[in-house]
Amino acid sequence: MMNSRTKGRKLVKNVVQFYQDKKIVKLRAQGEKMKFAKVEVEGIKLAVSKFYKTDALQCRKILLESIQWLRDRYERLKEEEDLKKALCHMEAYGELGFSYDDVKDEAEEIFGLLEADREVRKEFRRHFCEKIVVNKTRVNRLLGRWNPARHSMRISDAVDDIIRKVTEQKEGISLYHCGRKLVEDGEDGLWEHTFRLQIQDGEAIFHDVNNNQYYLLLKEETHAENCNCR
Repeated sequence: MMNSRTKGRKLVKNVVQFYQDKKIVKLRAQGEKMKFAKVEVEGIKLAVSKFYKTDALQCRKILLESIQWLRDRYERLKEEEDLKKALCHMEAYGELGFSYDDVKDEAEEIFGLLEADREVRKEFRRHFCEKIVVNKTRVNRLLGRWNPARHSMRISDAVDDIIRKVTEQKEGISLYHCGRKLVEDGEDGLWEHTFRLQIQDGEAIFHDVNNNQYYLLLKEETHAENCNCR
């Protein structure tokens, strides 16, 4: 009988082989948008669903090994299709709730090799972010319990600042924190509750640093276009 490690290795190969002859990603001419085939991504998720339900860490490991296998294969054969397949595995990884940080550097390198444009990269990142339409109640919920004495600003001011910057699409990086400082690194340290808001190219990404969670913040008027937002 195969042990779990042998089964895991076999599944990695099966997941990759299943898509070996399929076109996973369509890459058009330079500067045009890369479109990810949703059905193939759903197929990848289905292939690891058994592990995801019983052992999420094993599922995570299998997907990361699949991505690495495809990347290693690309280094040997220089076939762009392997890079595109790796991106689909990453998209499935994000939709299963795993962290963008795990694949961020690899994804950016692959996008560079494929000469993908900004819109393609933005669309890809959204698979790792829960979408939130900003209002005071939702932003308060994101910030959670706020230390009334140790903080970068009062929670009411932080909420107003976040909503204003998202609404006005004010580009830049903003830091919000409260509680005891855990890591000393100048102004950019780590506190008990640390949050970063980055607005760039019309996209507002809110990062709950301590819990390593990402959120895509949307203006109130975009709610009709993003009906799955909370």
